[in-house]
Amino acid sequence: MKHKLNSVIGCLSLLLCFLLFRESPHFWTIVIAIVVLFCVILSCGILFLRFEYFYPAIYKNTREAVILTFDDGPDPVHTPKVLDILQKHQIKALFFLIGKKAQENPELVRRIMDEGHEIGNHTQNHPIFFALYSRKKIAAEIDHAENTLKILTQRNVSLFRPPIGYMNPSIASVLRKRNLKIIGWNVRSYDSFKSEEQLLKRLVRLTQKSSIVLLHDNREHTASVLEAYIQRAQANGIIFAKQEQLKKFIHEMHH
Repeated sequence: MKHKLNSVIGCLSLLLCFLLFRESPHFWTIVIAIVVLFCVILSCGILFLRFEYFYPAIYKNTREAVILTFDDGPDPVHTPKVLDILQKHQIKALFFLIGKKAQENPELVRRIMDEGHEIGNHTQNHPIFFALYSRKKIAAEIDHAENTLKILTQRNVSLFRPPIGYMNPSIASVLRKRNLKIIGWNVRSYDSFKSEEQLLKRLVRLTQKSSIVLLHDNREHTASVLEAYIQRAQANGIIFAKQEQLKKFIHEMHH
């Protein structure tokens, strides 16, 4: 809806500019300004899920508990470490699984489910240029992962997170037809780039009540700092989601 509105406003602005200022020496300056503004808004819609430019996204919990989310697994080395720590603290998390990795590590998918966590669709292959794919290829990636996870878990997966978090009208159209819910975040750890010390400081500093935190369970230093992060955050009064709280969060999303 926002994309359509932005497009309509952009076109009307250009039309009015032509009608009112075509003889003005500032005509092309105004045209360029309108186009640049349109492109900036469009870029924000593509790059930031919480802008909800193409499709609604959940990026904050309505309750106080913090929701931990992990992308890009399951990883045979690091996911078990993450699960051990979560189990120790009785924290339940959301795991957005890559279909191909789930096929390669079915025992980890079962462990994630058996220990009370929730899973989401993160496409079959996590293509870097997913947002540039045709609608047909986007649908194939999502459906392949959906079928993979359904076979492994015997459940329908209703949650989705796009690779790298980029969105566009084609992805939105595919999701809308499948009634998939996007889970975003309001705390991005950048654990793909930061050192352990930087990562720990960033997480402790940014985590607040009701946060949804983006992490990756295929990163060594993420697993390494998770214990310290949980302990420091809890010392600051942060409550992480238990099973009942996670289930209520998922339930509220669908109503």
